[in-house]
Amino acid sequence: MSNKNKDIIKKINELFIMARYQYLILSEHGNYQTFNSYKNEKVFPLNDYVVQRHIDGKATLGVFSSTYHTKFICFDIDVKDKVKAKWTVYRLVNALMELGIQNEEIHISISGNKGYHVDLYFNEPIKNELAHELYLLTMNKSELLKIDYGEVEYRPNGMRQGVKLPLGINFKNKRKPRCWYVDYYKGLKPIRNVQYILKIKQMDIGTIYNILERERDMVEEKEVREVEEVRGFIDSKYTPLKIYRENIGEQETIEAIEKLLHTGLTTTGMRHNSLFKLAKYFRHQGLTEEENYKKLVEWLSEQDTRCYTTKWEDCIKDIQSSVKYIYENEVSLTIEEKDLFVTYEEMRQILQLKSKNEKLLTYCLLIHSKRYAMKNGNFYMVFRQMSEASGLAEKTTRNLIDVLEQNGVIEIIERNRHVRNEHGKVIKKEKKPNVYKMNIEYEEEKDSSFKVVCNGLNYSDSFNSCIIHFFDKKTLQKMLPRRQYENLVKQIS
Repeated sequence: MSNKNKDIIKKINELFIMARYQYLILSEHGNYQTFNSYKNEKVFPLNDYVVQRHIDGKATLGVFSSTYHTKFICFDIDVKDKVKAKWTVYRLVNALMELGIQNEEIHISISGNKGYHVDLYFNEPIKNELAHELYLLTMNKSELLKIDYGEVEYRPNGMRQGVKLPLGINFKNKRKPRCWYVDYYKGLKPIRNVQYILKIKQMDIGTIYNILERERDMVEEKEVREVEEVRGFIDSKYTPLKIYRENIGEQETIEAIEKLLHTGLTTTGMRHNSLFKLAKYFRHQGLTEEENYKKLVEWLSEQDTRCYTTKWEDCIKDIQSSVKYIYENEVSLTIEEKDLFVTYEEMRQILQLKSKNEKLLTYCLLIHSKRYAMKNGNFYMVFRQMSEASGLAEKTTRNLIDVLEQNGVIEIIERNRHVRNEHGKVIKKEKKPNVYKMNIEYEEEKDSSFKVVCNGLNYSDSFNSCIIHFFDKKTLQKMLPRRQYENLVKQIS
């Protein structure tokens, strides 16, 4: 046995294997057989020799998790249609990344037919019920739980359902393909090298715990009563949202996408990701779903056909799926991280609002719009984000949005609404995204010398810092209610 094979066997043990007494073997005849050394004393536990045969392509190995814990989770995508299978992978990976899992922590391999395995590997074993909770959370977010063209299954499922490992041969397929890992950024092109597995690093399980805890808190927050008003004006702190602090890749900036728009495809394997980026870009420009679709078809028709191998009709299906997904799920264009500025006139108008909560929420909406508003000024923000940014209860933000609209501070472009008949009875519910537009105006030339940096990386953009920056005590005493003024002065003094 070579040293290279020893390293690969060691890596497979590290990533996958826990319960050695039970395992699966797919023979070269295409038959699955489960071996259990506890039930049959003639069966030997899973060892390195079995792993070696898997690497050599002589017999494909499948493993189970232990009864209570697992080292990894596999999203087993069983979709026969090749285009839809790829689209399901992209949809699933997008959901995982939105939850907070980094792209380099997501590993995709061919299942051997037309499906794929999307794996997460943990640096420590995690309880099976927590792994399954993550699976359900991801499936709900990606809207893949009830699809009519296949299924995405949870594996391994304790000692009940195992899963075959990557890099082996699928003997159930007549072509007997090897189940290579694939390159996400090259259109799921196979990485035909068994040593690729040596580059894989396990993810910190703390990431999973944080994701699950955050999502549970979000569910609970909807059910709790409105919290007591924060003590004093100074205690109402603006908190930058996590999405403001995320590392933004150069390939996702507006400048990079505009370059892609004009340069076009330059090599194979970049068609799908390019179309997806352009679809987000056209939505950012304010195009309708139909206009976006037509633009993408027109753009692709102008590309060098040597740069993609997918059939034209499948490309059209892919464009339709991408555009539909982006508009239905309000997928935003990632904006290059930059300094944001709040002007004196903007803060003056905010301080004219009645309550401290109105002021604080308006400030949060303003910051969010500066980073994410489309060219027409419209921006998307869910109540959970408003709550996280302001520190207010989600119920409070829902009530305040109506107040801010009545005051003319914001314009509600779109949101959920009930359609009633002439008797006032609700006959249907229309689900719309929460889209707003700020109505705070200022003269940029006049106010340019009063700008203050509002950078999401630190607290220099906090609500109170902006107030202190622009106004002295005498001015604040005239503008603010007595209690708000007294609380703020304590901070200044």
